[in-house]
Amino acid sequence: MSKTPAETTVSGECPVCAARLFRPSSVEETEMLTCDECRSALVVDRRVDGLMVLGEAPRIEEDWGE
Repeated sequence: MSKTPAETTVSGECPVCAARLFRPSSVEETEMLTCDECRSALVVDRRVDGLMVLGEAPRIEEDWGE
């Protein structure tokens, strides 16, 4: 039985808490995600054979006009 696009997913591991994340296969590199377990902000660094390689998203720091 073939899967429809809505059922196709990719997985990855949160680099903060090691939870397994599943997202639709339409997820793209540089896309921002939130971990379902620890709520950390993550970014898709790359995709390899149906897997997402995730990293922590850069923290936004205040710009004091410098």
